[in-house]
Amino acid sequence: MLAWGIADYLARSAAGRIGSVSTTLLTQLIGLTLPAVFVAAELATGEFRVDWPALATWAPLTGAVLGVGYLVYYTGLARGAVTVVSSAASAWLAVTILIAVAAFGERVASEQLALMAAILAGILLLSVGPLTGADVGSGLPWGLGTMLGIGVAMALFDRVTAAAGPMLAVLVVRALSTIPTFAFSHVRRLPIQWPVGGSGWLLLAAVGILDAAGYVGYNLGVASAPVSLVAPIAAAHPVATIALAVVINRERPRLIQWAGATLTVAATIGLSVFLG
Repeated sequence: MLAWGIADYLARSAAGRIGSVSTTLLTQLIGLTLPAVFVAAELATGEFRVDWPALATWAPLTGAVLGVGYLVYYTGLARGAVTVVSSAASAWLAVTILIAVAAFGERVASEQLALMAAILAGILLLSVGPLTGADVGSGLPWGLGTMLGIGVAMALFDRVTAAAGPMLAVLVVRALSTIPTFAFSHVRRLPIQWPVGGSGWLLLAAVGILDAAGYVGYNLGVASAPVSLVAPIAAAHPVATIALAVVINRERPRLIQWAGATLTVAATIGLSVFLG
């Protein structure tokens, strides 16, 4: 929760310095170092079992969708209000569950349907009016785009993990997720901007490592504890992001937007409880 929450907030600062495309690509590349260490350890111990046909089937699709989701998210954090973008994006869990039900035959309980309706209501509240005390737009469309992109990717991620294990899945998918950013940069003829000075590199390194640490920590958590315990904590990552935006950036959502952010995040956490 802390790793993802802090990484999202720092990504806004990085995108403001070098642009969202460069931030997305460089943090994805930097973030490969952490899962690579775990994969190397697995190779050294000989505990390495991979279903290569399944990996080749699911990993490219998952990486492509995840890459688009990150590009949309970092653009939204740079252009919109962190409070709104992060809260709306956190509803990816509802999208993941809907895809699991529709495409993979999983069942959804009435409690889950009620909580997904609450998430929708929270998103509608987030869209009401501009923020006060901030010179940024709402950013809700970027948050909704992220919700869809990350939601689809996380629904597919389970297939990659089943084929390759948690750490190799993270490494392969995140490596492939750089391809959409490369392609977008090439088509739009946007040069990759490099950070200026040590502080710029330190900021990018923090975003990349913390973001990867969120995936590694989550996968290690569900390997040793019930999903019903780990998922509610991880799903609360916007709480850290929003707190930093309010304290440091002085974002001041209106009361109705606070209600929307609270409802969206709380319903997402509640929804994750039923995943166990």
